[in-house]
Amino acid sequence: MVWKIEDKNISAEHFYRVGGILVKAFRTGHYFLALFFTGFLTGILIVNYIWGEQLSLIGTFTEVYLMRLKNEKISFQQYIWYLIQVRGIFFLILFLAMGIRIRKIVAAIFLLWTGMSGGILLSEAVAELGMKGSILCVAGLFPQFLFYVPAVLVLLRFYWNYPQNQWNRQKTFFVCGLFLIGIFSESCLNPWLIQQIVNILF
Repeated sequence: MVWKIEDKNISAEHFYRVGGILVKAFRTGHYFLALFFTGFLTGILIVNYIWGEQLSLIGTFTEVYLMRLKNEKISFQQYIWYLIQVRGIFFLILFLAMGIRIRKIVAAIFLLWTGMSGGILLSEAVAELGMKGSILCVAGLFPQFLFYVPAVLVLLRFYWNYPQNQWNRQKTFFVCGLFLIGIFSESCLNPWLIQQIVNILF
């Protein structure tokens, strides 16, 4: 699949197919997947049709950035504190959203936003680095997303199915436990994994 769309005929054909899949997902009740991939497709369109030639000026995945990934030594204490603040605010907002009536709207916006962010980042990486960029992006998700994703899904299912789906203490412990493990794995294992991938590919 070519992420940087230069042939408009090919892109139109692909997007019509993807659009049909999304419609089918909505009709069959797979709302989370449909919303996420709607955002993902939007992110790809933003990079290819709106940013276009300006993508090279943005330069997210530059040689300087890759060299920093290769050589920079990350302080565990500083990085884990940074992650606690960034991810903590994110999870705190999701927890606070439990108390509002528009829970389902919050879930929909979150899925669209995360999908769009992923589409933008992956499209940038592939446009600038080719297949190596996609590998680098995927590596950047591990292993922490193995813990973040289940935790977020528990929260989103509660939002979507409330009041049929009730919150309880077990879910709180489950979500918080996965969140803490995700923070620890992201601060300890992910930097090492990224550096290994960068050293192999570049």
